[in-house]
Amino acid sequence: MDRINQSVKESLLSNLKTLGLSTNAAKAFLALLSHSSASAGFLCKETGIPDSKIYYVLSELSKKGMIIVQGGTPNIYKALHPKEAINNLKQQLVENLNQKVSQADNLADSLSPMFESVEGKEKMGLAYVIRGRRNIIGKMKDLISSAKEEVVVFISEKDLLDELNSSILKASKHVETKFAVTRKLRITTNLKEIGQPRILACPCNMVISDMKMLITVSSWKDEVAIMTNDKALMTMPREYYGNPKCCVRVS
Repeated sequence: MDRINQSVKESLLSNLKTLGLSTNAAKAFLALLSHSSASAGFLCKETGIPDSKIYYVLSELSKKGMIIVQGGTPNIYKALHPKEAINNLKQQLVENLNQKVSQADNLADSLSPMFESVEGKEKMGLAYVIRGRRNIIGKMKDLISSAKEEVVVFISEKDLLDELNSSILKASKHVETKFAVTRKLRITTNLKEIGQPRILACPCNMVISDMKMLITVSSWKDEVAIMTNDKALMTMPREYYGNPKCCVRVS
């Protein structure tokens, strides 16, 4: 350990702990890197780790695949090459993360019925605000994918079109899809798979699902949208789509 500059050593210890090692395990691993091999007793003297804890520390490093143990009296411990040791540590981190993600998915499935049972009983108010592009896009995707008969989609923003493109394509295969974009997007974007969207006379961003719910973006720059179940507000965009002066058919 003396071979490593103190500030560098502290940085290395901090990085190892960030990757999941205990403080003592990080100290022991650095000590082993500085020697070809070492006994538990030597590591205690080298690192200051108490005798009562050293074997727990070495067991931790062994389970994480960072050292090898040579049986004997006493046992001798040797660090693996740092690239191999850290790679083994990374694999465990990925496995742990995947497990937590799976647990999170299961928890979401378990909690959903609670939310849906309440949502089904309470009628939504006239409208509410959605903030943040991720939330807006997520809600729009939900409306498009949940449509059973008809979906109306108006888009004037390129990044929104990129996000919704695949959802619109899927919807167009099983429900009536009324789709319109600005002239600029119609010229610069390949939309052949979806068909021939109409051209918006006025730029806007909107999704209507089965005349039950509408999301319209009031400000894409400020990342604000309105979601409503007001039938009158949903009727106007459908009439707008049918007006050749507002939504131009492309021949």
